[in-house]
Amino acid sequence: MLLREQIHPSIEVDERTFKRFLRFPPARPFEGAMAEAAAWARDWFAQNGKPWMVALQADESIRRLTANRWSPETELGVIVSSAGPEAEAHAGACFEADEPDRYYFLECYAAAVVDELLVRTRNELGESRHYSPGYPEWGIEANPPLLAAIKSLVSLPGPMRTLDSGMLVPKKSQIAVFALNSS
Repeated sequence: MLLREQIHPSIEVDERTFKRFLRFPPARPFEGAMAEAAAWARDWFAQNGKPWMVALQADESIRRLTANRWSPETELGVIVSSAGPEAEAHAGACFEADEPDRYYFLECYAAAVVDELLVRTRNELGESRHYSPGYPEWGIEANPPLLAAIKSLVSLPGPMRTLDSGMLVPKKSQIAVFALNSS
């Protein structure tokens, strides 16, 4: 059962979150070239990014893939969020054009967009925690079967696939599982 879907929503990433993904001290202001690169990444993404998110109720096939993180009676939800392929492609073009600052700031901003989509949706559904492949004791190799199980239940509003390693493509994407109505 589909719980939520957002296709190309307007996302405003909090500066603290953006700085966290940049690994930049939160209290230190952006200045000079860093301020320019941060503003450029925000503006580029606002004009060109096509993020999306889908939240659904997990079925038994998904539950079997969650590494027994929850008790059998716990109802589970799943969020799939992506910054879309546009930011990844443009960041790559910046890298090829010898613009490492633009590359890095756009990559980090796109990651922050995925985080914002995931956290906002999870919180709206009443949960404060989630667990994703790649977290401790749940290897990234869980992504391919998990994504296949999700795709058997819903059509995703944007492209997503996995590499043999389990990495999601577009790389600024995440699958998160959480307890529904755990409060």
